Amino acid sequence: MNFMQRCLEICRASPRRIVFADCRDPRLLQAANTLRNRGLARPILVGNPFELRDCAHRGGVPMPCLTVVDPLRCGHFDQFVEAYMATGDKSPDADAARRAMGNPLFYAAMMVRRGQADVCIAGNLSTTADVLRAALKVIGVSQAHKTVSSFFMMCSPAGGDACLFADAGVVPEPSVEQLADIAIDAARNYEKLTRQTPRVAMLSFSTKGSSDHPAVRRVRQAFERVRALAPELIVDGELQFDAAVVPAVAEKKAPGSPLHGNSNVLIFPSLNAGNIAYKVAQRLCHYRAVGPLLQGLNQPMHDLSRGCSVDDIVDIAVLASCLGGP
Repeated sequence: MNFMQRCLEICRASPRRIVFADCRDPRLLQAANTLRNRGLARPILVGNPFELRDCAHRGGVPMPCLTVVDPLRCGHFDQFVEAYMATGDKSPDADAARRAMGNPLFYAAMMVRRGQADVCIAGNLSTTADVLRAALKVIGVSQAHKTVSSFFMMCSPAGGDACLFADAGVVPEPSVEQLADIAIDAARNYEKLTRQTPRVAMLSFSTKGSSDHPAVRRVRQAFERVRALAPELIVDGELQFDAAVVPAVAEKKAPGSPLHGNSNVLIFPSLNAGNIAYKVAQRLCHYRAVGPLLQGLNQPMHDLSRGCSVDDIVDIAVLASCLGGP
């Protein structure tokens, strides 16, 4: 059984309450129907029910018995406003708080914070910046994790193998500390989803000192920090991609590596590298890219790509349900 099949079984056994913020979208409505009808989740839609009904009608999508929450007409609005005013060091005034809670992104995030939903998913209509803004303001960064980043699960064309790419969606130029946080969080999430031992490669254009450059030294220092913070992890760096994933190359370039060319968690040195790599794997090598999934928040909130398909939304909901909290 591959990891996606196992995740589906976990969801059917204990469907999570998933609140969706970007609901005026036929793709989202169809995905919510799929999740409900297949018993994978208990979807909650945030928005005006009449507008959602019209959107569904225009898109030819049925809306049978889906829970809809209208922020401006629900009984929790004033409580959410008060809770929002209490967030952060610079508390907003009442008017600003009411405007924020009228925004489905912020309202949906507050539902997770207040325990009225288990997971929030958005981004099929909103930008990543807007989703992150709501997540950071309402949910906040986990003290245990410190860095908010993202990852993609990359599934082989045959479906039997899966590896993780991080960060491919959030942090443009991670510092040494951020790279280490990304690696540790990614390893733990890979193990949660696959129940396999993570084997973490900190990637660079250099292998074990074959080049000397500030970017290489940053990866090397991040590797040392990961080893100090999480000594139980199987991790190595800095490694070129081929030394990380091809045993024969690893034997020549990094003969002492504990990975032996069998990495399954790949940590890229920049957003440029990670984003390009996952799209190359997806488009040329026909890997299935499931993500991005956010990591490092106090509670689960995830960001879809605006170009996502119905299947992408369903897949993200399934994996997000299995990841659970931080």
